[in-house]
Amino acid sequence: MAAAGAKLDRMDQANIYASLPTYYEGRLQALPVGFQAEKHAIVIDRSGKRFVSEYDFNIGEALDRRDPVTNEPLHLPAWVIGDCRFLRHASVFRWYARKSSGWLVQAKSLRELSRRLQLPEEAVTKTVQRYNQFCLKGRDVDFHRGESAWEKFKVGGAEALGAIEQPPFFAVPFNRSILGTKGGARTNARGQVLRPDGSVIAGLHAAGLAMANPIGTRAVGPGTTIGPNLTWGFICAESILKDNFARTNDRTSHDRRSGCLRW
Repeated sequence: MAAAGAKLDRMDQANIYASLPTYYEGRLQALPVGFQAEKHAIVIDRSGKRFVSEYDFNIGEALDRRDPVTNEPLHLPAWVIGDCRFLRHASVFRWYARKSSGWLVQAKSLRELSRRLQLPEEAVTKTVQRYNQFCLKGRDVDFHRGESAWEKFKVGGAEALGAIEQPPFFAVPFNRSILGTKGGARTNARGQVLRPDGSVIAGLHAAGLAMANPIGTRAVGPGTTIGPNLTWGFICAESILKDNFARTNDRTSHDRRSGCLRW
């Protein structure tokens, strides 16, 4: 696209999501799965503090938030920590733990868990205590977990809050993966690729992951990746067909005027 003179935009953006470790063709890869939304678990960053609602639809955006000066992630590395009920209700972690040795960390106390994760013990303990208080009161004052329309749908009418208090305690790394890039060529409403001056590059269209996505990093709901790809693919196809039809009509009219039309 750039070689053709296209204007590129949003090259620093992508649809970010949490991931589980998995192997593909013998190599460790990231599988995008929202595994952090469990009742007796929270997500903490390297400071030992929460930074987002664990049920937030755009949790990947928070996970990838950058320092405006250094451009380094503010909250990575991060972990999901929970008590024995967390693992009991999410037994899938035992399966994924087999794929990566040391991925699932277990401890008899939160302080021991903090030491094993090399996190500040006091911060982790206070974070869990504060969250447990929210559980008693029935409301997450910090991040309003379970209160938005999406989060209510996610829990399906159940309680979103559950205390972390029954040992043993567990932790798993909370890392990111890319569902799809959001950068690419700038286009107009017909999917035609534009130059930096706004003019159209004839015959060149872009859709889906090849275009500068109109909604950027933010996800707007299930289908954020597939929906725009299908929609813009349809728009581009329709645009190409209209252009081809117009060119065919132009050639036909020219042939008729020149007397070269054959039947």
